[in-house]
Amino acid sequence: MEATIEISGLRKRYGSKQALDGMTFTVRPGHVTGFVGPNGAGKSTTMRVVLGLDAPDEGHALVGGRPYASLRTPLRHVGALLDAAALQPGRTGRHHLLWLAHSQGLGADRVDEVLELAGLGPAARRR
Repeated sequence: MEATIEISGLRKRYGSKQALDGMTFTVRPGHVTGFVGPNGAGKSTTMRVVLGLDAPDEGHALVGGRPYASLRTPLRHVGALLDAAALQPGRTGRHHLLWLAHSQGLGADRVDEVLELAGLGPAARRR
């Protein structure tokens, strides 16, 4: 399955703070997509909804036409890092990805392939 990410009419409020207000966009497979904006723009909230860590008040976020939580092996479709401080500082980027890949039954060959596809091969062995 190719993992198109579809965000449609996403709204999320935390108390009196409107974090997302009708966000709609599509991320097509085969593209590296950056998600940028100032602090408080809703980037992390959107990613938390996509990954099923928070529920939207309205709208939906789908990966390959399905909620992320319903994917049998989600890391085969979408990878995300929401908090770089959560990484073990002694590990290289490649070793962190190997740890994640192992949890999904993926091997080192796939990690190396994805690093190259993303243009991160030269940085893979840096901490």
